[in-house]
Amino acid sequence: MKYLIYTLLCLIPFVPAAGAQLELVTDSFFPADLEFPELRQTSEVVFEDPARLAKLDYGRLWGDVGFEKYAQRVYEVSKTGTLSIEIVSLKDYRAAYSLLTLLRDSNLRDGPPGDAYTAAADGIRFAKRRDWIRMRASGVPEDLLKRVAGSVSNRLGPEKQEIPSLISHLPRPGYDASSLRYFPGLESFENFAGSKAGAFLKFQSDVEIAQARYSLGTRSGVLSLLNFPTPQVAEDCYADLTANGARYASAAGGAIYTKRVGPIVAALEGSFDPAAANTILDPIQFRYSVRWIYEKSSSPATIWGVPAGILGTVVRSLFFVVLLCGVSIVAGAAFAFFRFALRGRSSDNILDRQSEITRLRLR
Repeated sequence: MKYLIYTLLCLIPFVPAAGAQLELVTDSFFPADLEFPELRQTSEVVFEDPARLAKLDYGRLWGDVGFEKYAQRVYEVSKTGTLSIEIVSLKDYRAAYSLLTLLRDSNLRDGPPGDAYTAAADGIRFAKRRDWIRMRASGVPEDLLKRVAGSVSNRLGPEKQEIPSLISHLPRPGYDASSLRYFPGLESFENFAGSKAGAFLKFQSDVEIAQARYSLGTRSGVLSLLNFPTPQVAEDCYADLTANGARYASAAGGAIYTKRVGPIVAALEGSFDPAAANTILDPIQFRYSVRWIYEKSSSPATIWGVPAGILGTVVRSLFFVVLLCGVSIVAGAAFAFFRFALRGRSSDNILDRQSEITRLRLR
């Protein structure tokens, strides 16, 4: 029996280590080597140098939205197909969502996989956290493609991101959701829109842009929402568009209507008449919300050269010492008064009896 106990005690140090081996510890968001037996890795590319983006499709656009890291793995699928998984890490979710709206061949859908995704004949693209994932497949079963996409999405984490708030300001009348395009800055807008960027490029500011196509009856056009850092910058943009509206309209090949609400400027280009333009622009609203945030000072306050925290502790300590002394004095006085009153009423009480002294005089 004692040998069995000794053996169990020797195995105790190895129990945590054995449990730790069950945890998934990885620095890669790609599927594990044995997770999908159908996949056999054939190549891998990883880099963080933005200069290497020039050799990739839409690499310049990735750099404009905020590129940080690129990773790609190519797999052979049962000797009949290929699967390429590209993970582009960007500066934030706005950049990842922008690529999802710009580099797609189908409508956006709510995830999983990712927070939002698009699915087409050639594969799946989705945005998760600050990453944009492009999976391009050839000869790969649809079920396997979805399972691999779910695996990559789960490895990126459970946190769900909200879409950029500017998109919620796009009005509903005549809205074509399949045409949505989102730009986190002017650089990506200029790169993607080219010469069509037109009037907006003169406002070199931290501005985000959302665009979508609108149709009312036989009339159609494009609505651009520009969100500026402050209402003052938005007012400058609105004033310029108003003053030069005729010139911009002729360059765009139609009329241009503008509206400003807070830091947002709306520019509607197309063949709309004033009534149709008002139907589209009128629902655009903006409301401010105020939230009080109380922050502690980074440097502690001092009183007479002593930190307020330490001084407060000393003062509280002295207060409790004085309070304890007062309680002790009151308790002692009450006990003395009780003894005095008890002795006055009966000298033969139990408390005094215990303290009697008997003297014996021996002769």
